[in-house]
Amino acid sequence: MTPTAKAVPQPSRSIATYIWLGMMAQMIWGAYPVTAKRAMLEVPKFSLLFFATFATMLAGLWLMYRTEKRSWQEAFAVMLRTKSLWGLAFFVIARSVSNILAVEMTRATWVQLIYLMTPFMVAILGSLVFGIRTPRYTYRALLLSSFGAAMVLIEDWSHIFARFSAKDGWGLLIATFSMMSLATYFLMIRRNRQGDIGRGMILFQQSLVMTSTYLVLTLVTGEDWGRWMTASPQGWMYAISIITIIQIGGNSLQITAIGGASPALITSLMPLRLISALILGWLILGEHLTTVWQWAGATIVLVTVSGYLWLQSRDSFSSAL
Repeated sequence: MTPTAKAVPQPSRSIATYIWLGMMAQMIWGAYPVTAKRAMLEVPKFSLLFFATFATMLAGLWLMYRTEKRSWQEAFAVMLRTKSLWGLAFFVIARSVSNILAVEMTRATWVQLIYLMTPFMVAILGSLVFGIRTPRYTYRALLLSSFGAAMVLIEDWSHIFARFSAKDGWGLLIATFSMMSLATYFLMIRRNRQGDIGRGMILFQQSLVMTSTYLVLTLVTGEDWGRWMTASPQGWMYAISIITIIQIGGNSLQITAIGGASPALITSLMPLRLISALILGWLILGEHLTTVWQWAGATIVLVTVSGYLWLQSRDSFSSAL
């Protein structure tokens, strides 16, 4: 920390509090692919994300001013000299753009299954990039989870090529890239929060870059903003939910949780995303698992991810003792 930097006061909270905040964040983000896909039926995707990130930027600005007590000059000085903040902005843009493209190209529940691989990617990237030893069982758990995900993806193995299109394949490939960006984002948030960077500044800086990006994308692609005027009340409801509950609420809760606990602990809660995605996918989009094999695959994914992370927490506790 440089002499001019001011440490952000961190409220005293127990680990249990951060876990609850992480659980709420994961359930909220689990609703994102389904809600976004429904909203995009009526409004342009990049303009929707422009409004969502602009609102999040204002929320970050308010947090930075009210809770972190930073002046404009100090805030921009910290943002300009902190390279990791700009790296964080890059990965959050990559994650957000690829995420919205993935849910547009394939089923929302399929995309959410790919995102369940994030805890393993956090462990792998932590080892390759940050020099953190890869936890035991990582690769075996990753293989088992991938097998379970494949069981969910294919409704009828006898008609695999008829039911699984090339567009679905591209959607899953983009979702995989999005998942890797999310894993890097988790690791970089923790590094920033360990310094003098508060959640308001992180929220403001990443939203500022995202707002500019989506404004450019919506103008370059020539999106028809007139569709907002013809959207139904339901379309407006889903769009407002993305702007307020998911973007502002989910981002704020997630940054707070990761700032108080390790990324591995918070990502261990990611199976909760599948629960909300499956429920809302069925209620809103009519997407649901149809075969016993699909349900068995989903169970394998959930049990494997949860069991893997439980084993890691057990090993960590034993090491501490």
